[in-house]
Amino acid sequence: MKTYGIICEYNPFHNGHLRHIEETRKHGATHIVAVMSGNFVQRGDVAVIDKFARAKSAVRNGADLVIEMPVVYSLSSAESFARAGMALLAGLGCVDGISFGSECGDAEILRNAAAASLIASNSEKVKPLLEEGMPFPLAVRQIIEADKGPEIAGIFDSPNNTLAVEYLKAIKVLKLDMDVFTVKREGAMHDSDEVSGDTASGSLLRRMIEDEEDISAFVPKDTAELIELYRRSENLAYFDNLERPFLYRLRTCGINEIAETPDIGQGLENRIFEVGRLSNSLDEFLDRVDTKRYTLAKMRRILLNLTLGIKNTDLQIQPPYGRILAFNDRGAEILRKYRQSKKNKYTVPFEVAMKALHDIKTPAISRFVDITAKSTGVYGLSMRNITPSSLDFIVKIEKQT
Repeated sequence: MKTYGIICEYNPFHNGHLRHIEETRKHGATHIVAVMSGNFVQRGDVAVIDKFARAKSAVRNGADLVIEMPVVYSLSSAESFARAGMALLAGLGCVDGISFGSECGDAEILRNAAAASLIASNSEKVKPLLEEGMPFPLAVRQIIEADKGPEIAGIFDSPNNTLAVEYLKAIKVLKLDMDVFTVKREGAMHDSDEVSGDTASGSLLRRMIEDEEDISAFVPKDTAELIELYRRSENLAYFDNLERPFLYRLRTCGINEIAETPDIGQGLENRIFEVGRLSNSLDEFLDRVDTKRYTLAKMRRILLNLTLGIKNTDLQIQPPYGRILAFNDRGAEILRKYRQSKKNKYTVPFEVAMKALHDIKTPAISRFVDITAKSTGVYGLSMRNITPSSLDFIVKIEKQT
């Protein structure tokens, strides 16, 4: 038994994801566990299809066990996202390696970039650059280029490379003993509007879905059928449908609440407080609050975190549990191995039923269960056909055949 982990979003699951899983199998993986973002994703958006359906689709297309990335981390920086995913994989106690895609395709170069990033992130050279208004990632990249040259610095110009570096940094910081396998990303690049054969980027696919275009050439049959089913039932999710909940939150929150939200700094809470009360639409708010230090994705994450009540202190908590969203026979074998494995400092309860987690009643678990349930309720408002708020406790998760 050789188990590999994949940290993912599958928004939606496409042919590139399918090839990644197939290459991981060829590398020797007999079992694959995916830590997948739930209903909200790292770019500061809603997942186009809900987490329960996406998890089942992942298992039907090659994953064996899907664990939910808690929303606290799926709406955080790449560093927190990667570290939480790695901690959950470590918590299983039986994961032999991590598999990820990268534009680079060279694990050694990525390791060098990760080592350079760890040094640059803690360098005294960062602060002056931040004071000039430079975003943190750009400041770190500039320091790396000065110290290590353009080849290593260039790694940070591609999004999958950047996430790959964060996975490798997490392995080092968490002191994990895991094999590293990277699949070179071929064809359509991240956020590209171009297609390459039967491959298209997730961003392009989401735009095609919104425009009701046919995506069947670029996704497994299962995904195409899911999209069509959700379109007919009006259960596709869209960020803009949350405009009124966002405006309500912006008009009723206090400055201190904003200041306690992740990614807030340099007095941004005052700007959000003022602009939030003057804006009559979501677009107006995002236009008015625009600042070169904060990307649109980060501003959208801030807005979602504020709406869901996620605080800076939540990110200081190690993932307190693993919520199982889907599994098959091999996934059940992973869970049996987890129960038999020697416990480590990252070991947490892994459960299918949210009620089982709710009943544990430790402060961290209770807090994360409450946030997850709230996030699912808010996510239900992002569809034209609004769904119940209690799906985390209602949806029955059964072994896939």
